[in-house]
Amino acid sequence: MKKFLVLAAVLCCTFGLFAKFGDPTPAITQITFGLGADVDGDSWNQLGVTVGADIDWNVWEKATTKAHDGSGKMYAGLDLAAQWWIPTEEGFDHHWIMIPVQGNFMYEFDTTKMNGAGPLTAVGPWFSMGVGLNVATWDAGDETEAKFRASFAWGIGASLAFNNNWALKAGFGGNAGKKSHFAHGHQDYFMAEAAYRF
Repeated sequence: MKKFLVLAAVLCCTFGLFAKFGDPTPAITQITFGLGADVDGDSWNQLGVTVGADIDWNVWEKATTKAHDGSGKMYAGLDLAAQWWIPTEEGFDHHWIMIPVQGNFMYEFDTTKMNGAGPLTAVGPWFSMGVGLNVATWDAGDETEAKFRASFAWGIGASLAFNNNWALKAGFGGNAGKKSHFAHGHQDYFMAEAAYRF
């Protein structure tokens, strides 16, 4: 597990270095906010809310010449978030907070020359991995107890970009590791997010 955490940290710190030479400015900086649902089915925290930021550099692109030619842009960067998984069982006393810090790869296909695309300007897959900083808190009689764990965090999904700087991002993610790290701890989820790009 320690090897995975070290690898994830190194990836997070170096993804931005792949930006095109001479262009250190991120191509995409977006804030994200959304809702999540636990897919394990046996968690005390089955609903979640998230806010975050994605910072991506353009590392490669294929010029757009016509529709359906695979043209688009490849990005690499950071995917940062703060997630609160709401107690849904055993009262309102088991809280789960996740702060995934991940490296992110994304390819967005250009849709501007496709008939019927409307306001959709790009669509494509993304993949992220890195370190999850996780805190569980719960009421234990007269006091609140807390436990911290780091894990290998991952995510995979798709994004849609629109011509008014808004985007949609959806996918699956979670933590690698055994549930025994946290009693009834949240592990895998589906997340849908809106994003605004600057």
